[in-house]
Amino acid sequence: MPTLLTKRQKFTFEGIVVSFQKFLIADKIFYRILGIIIFLVSWQALSQIFNAMIVASPLATIQALFTLITETKTWRYIVITLFRLIAGLFLGSIIGLLLGLAAGTNKKIRQVLEPIKWISMTIPAIVISIMAMLWFGMGSEQVIFVVIIIVAPITYVNTMEGRFAIDEKLIEMGRCFNLPLKLFFKEIYLPGITASVIAGFALTAGMGVRVVVLAEFMGAHDGIGYGLSKSYMYLDTPELFAWILISLALLGLLEFGILKPMKTHLMNWKKGGNLE
Repeated sequence: MPTLLTKRQKFTFEGIVVSFQKFLIADKIFYRILGIIIFLVSWQALSQIFNAMIVASPLATIQALFTLITETKTWRYIVITLFRLIAGLFLGSIIGLLLGLAAGTNKKIRQVLEPIKWISMTIPAIVISIMAMLWFGMGSEQVIFVVIIIVAPITYVNTMEGRFAIDEKLIEMGRCFNLPLKLFFKEIYLPGITASVIAGFALTAGMGVRVVVLAEFMGAHDGIGYGLSKSYMYLDTPELFAWILISLALLGLLEFGILKPMKTHLMNWKKGGNLE
């Protein structure tokens, strides 16, 4: 009999815990839905206050969005922009990572790169885009170059800060054991800089999307930014807003489809997994 009572108590306690967890999940969903509703209501109110050429209504935007996604050209633009974005983020991250490690390890290299970092992080993206158009013309090279120039300094700073956070005793121990460069990087440097580099991924991804769209808007014959440019020239505000929604969807795809799985993989490896 006491055993049966204990089981009932245990069952009741677990049931309370499960119910509470469900409540928390439902609570989060409720507030997220509430935030979306507030955003849509505000958007609709603004579309009623201002002229339709200034603010398109949510309904008009959704209709324009459905029209766009039925066109083959739209998907080709999305693929082109995604390619430019990933290429720019990858190259910019690799450059920033290598230079950040070098600067964090060698003070002379850091002093040489400091003015370059300051200049690249100070010049507005629109100025870099104009200069890129002069050097590369209008096309993918110009867009990818602009993304690299924006992304590399951020990755450089995060990598260098991560290198400074590594315990110098670990580095000395690795040198004492004459670890090969590949093993030194994998076992000491990479775990130390992972947290700092990952922290900058979301920032660089968000900036990358904005920079790609800006560069395409100013100097490309295809891509999401070019679609925005055409909508702007023809004063097609619903289509303009629809392209903005596509840009947001692209950022969501990049963050939840690529960055979050990468972050989970790297953090699991850092905790003791095997990165292969």
